[in-house]
Amino acid sequence: MSFWRKHGDRFFDGLITYIFRIPSWPSRLLRAGVALIVAGLSVGGLAGDLSWIDADRVLRLAVQADGGGLSVYWSQITVFLGILLLAAGGILGVIDHIADRRQLRKQSVVVLEHRGLHQTVDTPLAPAVPKRLKGRIDVLPIDHRQSTSTSQIISPDDALSQIAGLRQQLRQKRDAAGPGNVRLVYGGMAPVPLTFLTGMMVGNEAGLTVMDWDRFAEKWREPDGADDGDRFVISGTDGLKNNIPEVALAVAVSYPSDADGIKATLGDMPLIRLALPTLSTTAHWSAGKQSAMSEDFTDLLGDLMAKGVKRVHLFIAAPNSVVFTLGRHLDDRLHPEVLVYQYERSSSPPFPWAVKMPTHGQSAAKIVRGDAIAIPSTAS
Repeated sequence: MSFWRKHGDRFFDGLITYIFRIPSWPSRLLRAGVALIVAGLSVGGLAGDLSWIDADRVLRLAVQADGGGLSVYWSQITVFLGILLLAAGGILGVIDHIADRRQLRKQSVVVLEHRGLHQTVDTPLAPAVPKRLKGRIDVLPIDHRQSTSTSQIISPDDALSQIAGLRQQLRQKRDAAGPGNVRLVYGGMAPVPLTFLTGMMVGNEAGLTVMDWDRFAEKWREPDGADDGDRFVISGTDGLKNNIPEVALAVAVSYPSDADGIKATLGDMPLIRLALPTLSTTAHWSAGKQSAMSEDFTDLLGDLMAKGVKRVHLFIAAPNSVVFTLGRHLDDRLHPEVLVYQYERSSSPPFPWAVKMPTHGQSAAKIVRGDAIAIPSTAS
């Protein structure tokens, strides 16, 4: 295909789409102009033929009429008005296009890519950003892999420091781009406590798109699957007395919670379970389902707060996007203090450290190690 044929093809495709499919004042003027020109040619006793032919399509406009009694003078006026409308529509279309391009240059898509596990894929998140998100791609990496060895975090404090300034970084990017010009895309594979904290730092960010790694399709994707209707089942709250200071909460989406490991870490603390009836690594690919899980999670935290619980020890077995989304819904005033635990199968106990979330006046998150966690007596 020749250069002119190729680009002429694109021009006509774009022109037809703009005139007949995109509702705007320029396109309305262009349509009106075309209609007047066709009407003038049709009733003015004039003839015309316009053709565009290639291997894929034939576009032909042919007009031949005897005038229908209308003078050539009025036909010429009609055609002239149509040309004026075409010119006005074209000028306004160019102005709109320039304004759109300027606005697009202001818009920014901040890609928050969270890495923290050594044995994960290296496929970058930025190329997978949905096409509907327009603007300059601005990658904001959080990479904890320098703080890890094989599959374990060897320096949780260093990893935590990389998240400490996240809120300020996002605020600076919003201020630089202007109100409404920043869209945020999050995706990653990182330790549970750090992912939960990142979700809390992001919070109810407007224009947020959450993505996760599909290990079977081997690509980043949004949770855009069908909702299977499964919802969390709560157990362990029956008989829970009022004013118990702290409880353990095990959330299971993809794998069963390690109840023995939780007991080895916390002793005989009351254990509440929040689990899907069918556990699966693919149970999270529905945005509606994730929203329902988040609602159940926050409702339970609110109920525990009402019962007098001051601290919740949180253990989560779920895909990264679910952990991040649960973190986004933690309220730093209306929910109890929350510690989110890291699971290390080979450690003793298997939950060696946790991140204490910045709630109830605590300005920053901090690492709490297993030997520093006070275990209440069974009498409480």
